[in-house]
Amino acid sequence: MTMKIFLFNLILSLFLVTLASTSFAKTVRYELNIANQKFNVTGKDVDFAISVNGGIPAPTLEFTEGDDAEITVNNKLENEEASVHWHGILLPPLEDGVAYVNTPPIFPGQSRTFKFKIRQHGTYWYHSHTMVQEQKGVYGAFIIHPKKETIKADKEAVVVLSDWSDENADQIIRNLRKDGDFYLYKKNSVRSIFGAAKAGELKTYFANELDRMGGMDLSDVGYDAFLINGKKDSQLLVAHPGEKVRIRIINAGASSYFYVSLGQTPMQVISADGVDIEPVYTDELLMGMAETYDVLFTVPEHKNYELRATVQDVTGYASAWIGMGPKVAAPDKPAPDLYAPMDHGSHSGHGGMDHSKMDHSQMNHATMDHSKMNHGNMDHSKMDHSTMNHEGHNKAKVQTSKKKESTDPHAGHGITQTVTPGEVIPTLTVDNLKAKESTVLPKTAKGTDLKLVLGGDMERYVWHINGKAIHEDRDILINEGDVVRFTFVNGTMMHHPMHLHGHFFRVLNKNGDRSPLKHTVDVPPMGTRTIEFYANEPGQWMLHCHNLYHMKTGMARVVKYMSFKPSPEMATHEKHDPHLHDHWYKSGYLQAATNHAEAGFKFTQTWNEFEGKIETRKDDDWDAEGDLFYRRWFNNYFNVILGGSVIHDETRGQIGFGYLLPLLIKTNFLVDHKGKFRVDLEKRFQWTSSVFTEAEYTWRQDEEFGSDLAVSLMYGPKWHWGAGLKFTDKSVGVGFQYKF
Repeated sequence: MTMKIFLFNLILSLFLVTLASTSFAKTVRYELNIANQKFNVTGKDVDFAISVNGGIPAPTLEFTEGDDAEITVNNKLENEEASVHWHGILLPPLEDGVAYVNTPPIFPGQSRTFKFKIRQHGTYWYHSHTMVQEQKGVYGAFIIHPKKETIKADKEAVVVLSDWSDENADQIIRNLRKDGDFYLYKKNSVRSIFGAAKAGELKTYFANELDRMGGMDLSDVGYDAFLINGKKDSQLLVAHPGEKVRIRIINAGASSYFYVSLGQTPMQVISADGVDIEPVYTDELLMGMAETYDVLFTVPEHKNYELRATVQDVTGYASAWIGMGPKVAAPDKPAPDLYAPMDHGSHSGHGGMDHSKMDHSQMNHATMDHSKMNHGNMDHSKMDHSTMNHEGHNKAKVQTSKKKESTDPHAGHGITQTVTPGEVIPTLTVDNLKAKESTVLPKTAKGTDLKLVLGGDMERYVWHINGKAIHEDRDILINEGDVVRFTFVNGTMMHHPMHLHGHFFRVLNKNGDRSPLKHTVDVPPMGTRTIEFYANEPGQWMLHCHNLYHMKTGMARVVKYMSFKPSPEMATHEKHDPHLHDHWYKSGYLQAATNHAEAGFKFTQTWNEFEGKIETRKDDDWDAEGDLFYRRWFNNYFNVILGGSVIHDETRGQIGFGYLLPLLIKTNFLVDHKGKFRVDLEKRFQWTSSVFTEAEYTWRQDEEFGSDLAVSLMYGPKWHWGAGLKFTDKSVGVGFQYKF
């Protein structure tokens, strides 16, 4: 009888425990109201900002691992759809929040409640995935505490980095499509021939032009301010000497990389993208858009230490202070050398290996030892964080490194560094990260390998993957249960932080089996990164560059499981996916001089372009001519032309092609319907940041019309306008130009 009672009580206890863990999980609810709001950062009120619950950034959402999240999003915008993506969170695809891809849009006046189980812990964030609303203010922190805290800290602070422009983000993208160098004038970073000569890099300058490449670009947009938690400068936390502070840092910038440093002392980095790593000390972090890092900082003295986030092109920074007493500023970052040659080989991001030349199809995943870690559910609770004792690391004897500041804007990126215990890394990147345990993937899984070339044209500001924008090639199809490997090959001079929704991936680095897990990885200029993940989250998930303007102009895909079938509701919305549309952008110019006048316009898509020009000049008499062309671009250098020209009241059909020659010489090779050839040459010489020459030469086979030469010498401190001299074959004039 006693045994029966014992067994009954045991069964009852097990039942109650199971019931408590399943049926009575804590539900944490939030309500978010997205609305237009006036906002003032720089002293100027703007009316395009979008707040969440009346603030920018949006409120911090906090959960504990195992909670049930229930978040209601109310769209109070008058004329815009809204969306919220839970960045880095593992959840069902319907709850991911990318409108038209895996979640219905939230139309004006409507609401949507997101419900999902919290399966992980760490530092994450959320933001809009609709148009450019992220830039306008829809972003906030998403913090998940572990069931059992293993990292002891006396205080905790959340740091949300962002970039701010007083210019509407809708206009920003239009400006970039007019000219990718549009904001160089605002930032005073226009590269010039005299500037290169002064820096002793004239050879490098023209070598880049011979390769048909401009200089490297560290930031596309000229921002008016950089913010930490919505402020340029603020007291983050009051802390006393000896107190240990956990700082959760989130780069919510739309298109800005940040160097992050703290006073004059090293930081102990303990987590990357929400996943705990082997602690490592660094003087500064280089954070790409959407990356998160957790650091531990023990306050040394009764002083106030500056946490400084400096934008990568060093055009500004934001400050937050930790401690109390006299202020200890973080080190100033030197301005980047705009003319320094790039060592492309040092940016491979994988030990100097060029993976673009490797045949990954021959790699046998079955030979790898995958037994150390089960990614079958990608559940972070499977990783035993409790076994790691961080106290030993916290007591490590560390000295501040006395490093020489590098003027290389890519310092630390893509360079594999060997770090000995106790060493302070000057600038931490993904190459220095080491997982706390093995991250190898299931050895029985089939391997799938894809090479993804990240490309673009900075001048026309179009971005793509494998030569196609998302509207041309939307889906990457994968099979459930495969180990999927993506090799990103960056063929541009820009950084690209690549983010995969719904998954964590291994970033293959020198640490082999303990390569780190991340959801976003920087691919440096002209460099390569290789990632791999276990395909066990059926759905369709965005893969994109987290530079907002790169994504919106084409650098994105949808990773789609072959076995996944969207709900009937989503199948209806997919037909209207804005990612499938190639938007048109317009630009134009006016030139007026005493001997010459010209006007032109362009309507452009990714590969299609309509352009018109009318020109009149006074040589012996005033003569007029004009062109109306359609161009079809096939890559950054080559396009075909179809159109017509009018000269001296005679209309002629034209067909031919355009080609970008070395030294960035633009050319048209045309033949008209009478069989007469024409060649156009165009070249811009940027002498200083504000003085330039534009030279145009047209050769015609037809002797009746002859050839034309026009050269301008202009002073133009702003992108929009310039003034100076106009030289033609037979005259000199004074005038101006205006671009719009």
